[in-house]
Amino acid sequence: MIQPRARFAEFFLGDDWKISPRLTLNIGTRYTLNFPSTEVHDQGAVFNLRTQVLDFPHTSRDLECCDFGPRVGLAYRIGNSWVIRSGYGMVYFERSGLTTPFIIPQFPFIQTLGQQSADNVNAAFGLSNGPTVQVTAPNPNSGLGQGVFGVDSKTGSGYSQQWNFTVQKTVGKDWNVELMYLGSKNTRLGIPDANINQLPTQYLSLGAALLTKVSNPYFQQIPASSSLGGATVAQQQLLRPFPRFTTVALFRNNVGNSKYNAAAATLEKRLSHGLTLTASYTFSKLLDDASTVFSQTIFTGPVLGNTGAADAYNRHLEKDVSTGDIPRVFAMGWVYDIPRVWKISGWQIAGLVRVQAGDAVPVLQATNNNSSLGFAVQRPNRISDPNQFDGRTIAKYFNTAAFTAAPQFVIGNSSRNPVRGPGLQNADLMIGKTFRITERVNLEFRAEAFNVSNTPPLNDPTGNNCCSGSFGSITSAGNPRDFEFVGKIHF
Repeated sequence: MIQPRARFAEFFLGDDWKISPRLTLNIGTRYTLNFPSTEVHDQGAVFNLRTQVLDFPHTSRDLECCDFGPRVGLAYRIGNSWVIRSGYGMVYFERSGLTTPFIIPQFPFIQTLGQQSADNVNAAFGLSNGPTVQVTAPNPNSGLGQGVFGVDSKTGSGYSQQWNFTVQKTVGKDWNVELMYLGSKNTRLGIPDANINQLPTQYLSLGAALLTKVSNPYFQQIPASSSLGGATVAQQQLLRPFPRFTTVALFRNNVGNSKYNAAAATLEKRLSHGLTLTASYTFSKLLDDASTVFSQTIFTGPVLGNTGAADAYNRHLEKDVSTGDIPRVFAMGWVYDIPRVWKISGWQIAGLVRVQAGDAVPVLQATNNNSSLGFAVQRPNRISDPNQFDGRTIAKYFNTAAFTAAPQFVIGNSSRNPVRGPGLQNADLMIGKTFRITERVNLEFRAEAFNVSNTPPLNDPTGNNCCSGSFGSITSAGNPRDFEFVGKIHF
């Protein structure tokens, strides 16, 4: 039984100062103490990059003692209708970059084993006898011939910095206008497991010679069940940093970064004449070098997936607009109390409108020609702008001719998220009334229509199969127009 444990402590000190009738200042700091995670029975193992064997430490990270997160805010009133607000804050999160506090690998204390049929006809083993493969007791050489996890013990906790500047103006009795700048920077985010045992890129120029079978100097040292346990092995395997292993990854290696900047405008009408309205427009940009986090799998050593970096030793290639980047968003919501008409009264109508640009779409080759060399993904070569395209259809949403497949032994030049997906235009409508049944019982009735215009909310085009026949096509969409009737009894 594996029993991981993680502890942390948080302390906060802050105060507000009303420096003058017009100026208020808020200053504080939060102290975060993230203790390195452990396992109750010390069932954790870390691949030592120097000795190339497994170590069995009590914990895998150094204690970080000085995670102070300052924050400051101010509000300054200019006259009776103008207000300026600004603020900055820093907050620390999990040691692994936001998603989990557990930072010590459990392999080989947890192992997944399988036994295959020798001829794909007869059973691999008889049920009465059970399988012949056995879990081996953990030892320094448990990872030979397979994937192992190392740890960068010096990597500290992730943290987020956020700042803003806002100008607010009241116009007349009911209207309020707000102009805002927002920014944030996240540091040490979790990233997909990167294979630091990939073939060094300087050897790619050797081409097909890398695949030549040569005598295996580690024959009979590596278990025969491993793909590296034969008498011969590909030349490229011997040129890797850790030739006796398949994949070597740094466990929960939080070295990712992101940066967000936005300008926003908001118009608000407070309730008067039966109408309340809020409208906003945001223009923003979100950059990062990893839009997904690491694999949650702990039952084996690392395996080569399709979410890692194009080159584990050159993370600069991963920097691009994030898959969550939506540069332009307009949103409006309103509620109107319908005036009494004859004996009809108490009805209310409301609506929501949202119009936004599309998000960024990643592009990968359908076939990773370099997977045998330890590269997690292979991107194509980009020869023009795929978003400049006439005659856009769901069968061909972007210019697929802007990409050409990168051959084996080549790292494509395309950025991570070069395509912009379809935007969204949506409007929802509601009409409702609350009926009084008795003094203490009310019936609320609402009729709601979602996606009133029945505009298809198209999903992103296919980008992970360049350069196949379906590359660039949109094969699904969100919900069409929906009607909903709601009744609630309040008592």
